[in-house]
Amino acid sequence: MTSQDLEISVVIPVYRSKTMLAELHERLSLALEKLGLSYEIVFVDDNSSDGSWEELVALADKDSHIRLVQLTKNFGQQRAVLCGLRYSRGRFVVTLDDDLQQRPSEIALLYEAIKHSDADVVVGRYEKKKHGPIRALGTWLVKRVAQLTIGIPKELELTSFRIIRRQIVDEVVKLRSTNPIVGFLLFHITHRISNITVSHDPRRNGKSSYSLKGLIDYFLCMVIDYSDLPLRFVGWVGFLSWISSIGLALNYLRLYLLNRIGVSGFMTQVLLLLFFSGVILMTLGIIGSYLIRILRASNQMEMYIVRRER
Repeated sequence: MTSQDLEISVVIPVYRSKTMLAELHERLSLALEKLGLSYEIVFVDDNSSDGSWEELVALADKDSHIRLVQLTKNFGQQRAVLCGLRYSRGRFVVTLDDDLQQRPSEIALLYEAIKHSDADVVVGRYEKKKHGPIRALGTWLVKRVAQLTIGIPKELELTSFRIIRRQIVDEVVKLRSTNPIVGFLLFHITHRISNITVSHDPRRNGKSSYSLKGLIDYFLCMVIDYSDLPLRFVGWVGFLSWISSIGLALNYLRLYLLNRIGVSGFMTQVLLLLFFSGVILMTLGIIGSYLIRILRASNQMEMYIVRRER
């Protein structure tokens, strides 16, 4: 079957989910067969240590719709998804998690929504989220920061359950990013992104790999890699310090004229410290803004390395 014959590709990043793969495959195959369309399932093993690759090989031996990719080390969910997008061939590409919290049967909802709309991406908006407390906090924080730094509309929800047109997929995989976040990359390519309400089931097996450390890393990645907010903040602090030094200079001049300065040289030291500190911070903010753009443009590090495929 050629890529032109494939209607839907389903990309699934896999990490330590051996016990859930058989049921995921069964439910996914049933949902896709019911659609009556040509399809493929692309599993990307993110260097799992629990035997997930062997389980995937066993499934692939029984199902010709399955394509497998294994990475050399654990690159993270976002990079694994990007790898799957690069290997996908369908006219429409669905991304789905491996933890059974997203229902494969609702792929039909995403497909119908994108087929009958002008959207380039349709994202599942969870009717009621079943995340743990840390993951829930992370989701809320990500949404708020994304609105502030990237300009994502308040009404738009970005989740990992989505369907994307082939043209957008081809453009996304061309992008280079030190710390990629697929939802943000999609928003960088197109603003024709819409939501459709879907279900969200509790995680039944295993333990989520989303930790407090992961939440902090994810937050720093968003703020630093996808915006210049910290640099602009430093620049504004420097600018306000410079303005404050001028205000204090006028105040100390008033006190000097009234002969109310008791310590000789105190006024000069304070003014010089505030003025030059403000100028230095403001300058660092400006230089940093240029440096981050240069680094983004010149970065050539591979986002993932494929060990084997079948």
